[in-house]
Amino acid sequence: MKYILKLGLILMVYTVVAGLSLGFINNITRSKILEQEGNAGEKAQREVLPEASAFVDFTTNGGFEYKKGYADKDTADIVGYVVNAYGNGYSSTIRTIVGLDTTFTIEAIEIVYQEETPGLGTKCVEIRGDSPEPWFEAQFDGKKPDELLVDKDGGTIDAISGATITSRAVTNSVREAIEELKKHLTKGGSQ
Repeated sequence: MKYILKLGLILMVYTVVAGLSLGFINNITRSKILEQEGNAGEKAQREVLPEASAFVDFTTNGGFEYKKGYADKDTADIVGYVVNAYGNGYSSTIRTIVGLDTTFTIEAIEIVYQEETPGLGTKCVEIRGDSPEPWFEAQFDGKKPDELLVDKDGGTIDAISGATITSRAVTNSVREAIEELKKHLTKGGSQ
């Protein structure tokens, strides 16, 4: 009996030391991780709406967040909008940043977070050939919200082979985010 208690106590000590070490390291690295995520988000919004040199954050009463992009720093000429789209993929929530012009036509999208199945769902961020952006994301350029359906649902977006759930998650979340923005701006918000 003493032997079992001794082993249990040793295991408890190792567990406590490991837990405290992980917590300490997390506290040290948390601010750096948040800073890098913020920098990646800023970089992505500039890539999806390159005409904008200044962005202003807005939040609706319902909690929907978006950004207005302006041509200059004095926020006189609006060139478009940036919204975040969240879709439930096969094994993760996929976060996509969407750049729109003032007519709600997609300038570009960028998938900034996904943990989909390697070799299948991860093809949504795969670059083919000499293209500067992933082939799946490039399909969205110049599209209106009513054109956003995967080909298996009668739309114009080619689904990723073997990853239809991922394809639908991105496509549907982008369309829903644009529709939510349009609803807010036409309901009472200003463009």
